[in-house]
Amino acid sequence: MRAEDLSGADAAVYRAVAEREVGTGAPHLQDIARQAGLSLEATRTAVHRLLHTEPKILHEVPDTGRTDLGPFYELAPRT
Repeated sequence: MRAEDLSGADAAVYRAVAEREVGTGAPHLQDIARQAGLSLEATRTAVHRLLHTEPKILHEVPDTGRTDLGPFYELAPRT
């Protein structure tokens, strides 16, 4: 799947991650939901789909800080 083929919540999540990466760096799930205007559950579902596409669209980066906010999400490098 290509980013250009996304629609609905998947497209909103992709755009939110891309916009946050440029502005403030890789976002947490809560940041993505707020940016995309989606519920946390809808965002979690879309992120899960995007993490498991072929080729990868998103990837998960562990938060090495001392927060309970969970991992960060970044756009996967395009090949």
